[in-house]
Amino acid sequence: MLRDARVRPFCLTLRTLVGGANGGQRSGVLISLVDDESRVGRGEATPLVAFGTEPFSSTTALLNEICANLRGLPVPSTCEDVERLLGSFPQLSSAPATRCGLESALLDLAAQSAMRPLASFLCASTRSSVPVNALLGASEPDELAREASSAIEQGFRVVKVKVGRRALSEDAMRLIAVRRAAGDDVKIRIDANGKWTEAEAATALRGLSPLNLELCEQPVAASNHDALRRLRRLVHCPIAADESVSQPGASDRLLDGEEGPAADILVLKPMALGGLLPALRLARRADEVGVGYYVTSSLDGVVARLGAAHLAAAVPKAEWASGLAVGQLFEEDTGPDPCPPRQGHIRLPLEPGLGLSLSWGRA
Repeated sequence: MLRDARVRPFCLTLRTLVGGANGGQRSGVLISLVDDESRVGRGEATPLVAFGTEPFSSTTALLNEICANLRGLPVPSTCEDVERLLGSFPQLSSAPATRCGLESALLDLAAQSAMRPLASFLCASTRSSVPVNALLGASEPDELAREASSAIEQGFRVVKVKVGRRALSEDAMRLIAVRRAAGDDVKIRIDANGKWTEAEAATALRGLSPLNLELCEQPVAASNHDALRRLRRLVHCPIAADESVSQPGASDRLLDGEEGPAADILVLKPMALGGLLPALRLARRADEVGVGYYVTSSLDGVVARLGAAHLAAAVPKAEWASGLAVGQLFEEDTGPDPCPPRQGHIRLPLEPGLGLSLSWGRA
């Protein structure tokens, strides 16, 4: 039985401003579900309105309401049980971050009860570690080059740079500096966060082709699926849909268009998609039609990132590095990270559930 349900708000401060964050801070809620054997299932709801979630005020109010109704209910024993329980709260359909946090806590408890790591609870065939990219946050070329060199020294083989907020000529100089520092063997991916028009994206990606970019995330506005599809045919750089993925009904439009998929790759953000299970279903569906995918955080705390890492270990393939190495962006996290990136990979905990110790919440 679920003996107790607790929520605790938190606020994380970013060392540098990153697209989508509110004034350099991320507000969220930690969720702790306790069963009658004193196991603790943990989740995190950290909404980001820019990626289609509900606002923080809605998250806190809804969590308090639902947690009051969870006490005394049986602990789910399967993924299907978790989904059925969450389905009994229809208000979650418009609150993906809240649903993600509750789902994580329930899955953590269920996996602990089954004595299995969460990744293998999600899927019988999993991997023990997942490749991750380094996010470079500097503005100027020299600073970016130093960041890239540092990331490579730490073992990262993929680096990511935000573009689209300045003139193309400036972004080109920044990326040239990264390529010179990284050498030819390191992959560079860029993220425009929908800042370009279709014409600007085509011009930019053609002009940047000598840099041999790995991919471009969200070159145009999230709602412009047709432009994504056209860009796939206009440029050689693979196109990844990010903000587009979390829009209502987006998976059908992105994967099942008459002219084929609208993107080469889907970026899976559990916080924006409503949890690990919806994201896992989307990965499997993309895999069936030959579209790539990888998992990223939405600038979340360690609990949500850990759940996303388990998801990245459970999806069918790991052809693209996931975007989960963002803990260093925060001045201080909600608690210690049990599996920080090492040599460009996150190695999953072997303990049951998420892999957080019983005392983690008091650390």
